[in-house]
Amino acid sequence: MQKQQEDILITIVIASIFLVLIGFFLLMIVFLFLRRQRKFQQERDEMKNRFEQTILKSQLEIQEQTFSHISREIHDNIGQVLSLVRLNMSTFTDITEHEKLEHTDELLGKAIKDLRDLSHSLQTNRIQDIGIVESIRQLLNNLQKSGRYKTDLKIVENFTGIDKNTDLIMFRMVQEIINNIMKHAKADHISVDIDGNENEVKLTIADNGVGFDMEKFKTAGPGIGLQNIFNRAKMINATVDIKSEPGNGTAIILQAKSK
Repeated sequence: MQKQQEDILITIVIASIFLVLIGFFLLMIVFLFLRRQRKFQQERDEMKNRFEQTILKSQLEIQEQTFSHISREIHDNIGQVLSLVRLNMSTFTDITEHEKLEHTDELLGKAIKDLRDLSHSLQTNRIQDIGIVESIRQLLNNLQKSGRYKTDLKIVENFTGIDKNTDLIMFRMVQEIINNIMKHAKADHISVDIDGNENEVKLTIADNGVGFDMEKFKTAGPGIGLQNIFNRAKMINATVDIKSEPGNGTAIILQAKSK
């Protein structure tokens, strides 16, 4: 009788150990499955991010090529035609129309200069040659010369930029922001604050316009202009921080680091 009880006890112990081992192996299988699934998800996310980066890079390269083409067309064709018109007008001798001719000549001169400035602002190589600081300075100077805006530029001492690719994309983002200000903000003052060193840059673009409700903005999402800014930011792993209140203008802070 005692031997039967011992056999039963041994059987129970062996069965328990067997069940524990089965449970352990099942847990190991579940753990390995979840780990593999997590790794697969990470790889899929990384592949998706690389694909998006490639698409964005291709889009921006096409855009820069388009800008360069438009710039050349403005400089080589439209600008030359206007210059010829202005030259021909200078040969007119009718004294009675002198004042009209002078006024027309002034308008043509302004059109030629505006086209030249536009051509320079679109030319990728020129922007990279003169650097982000000088490009932003010229952009603000042209805005102020229009008579519609007062502009301010503050630059940290000795800052010249990070690298040509990052600086170009950051400048395009500044252009897009200022374009949005001109379209929507109803502002008359625009300021740009440049802070940073050779490893990182922080740009703050602010206006005194109508502003907007940030909660509504978060719900509705960015428009095309701001979406372009966010897309460019992804290319260089930059951050975009927007601060605004109705009636109190808008400030957009761009930050990027060297790769």
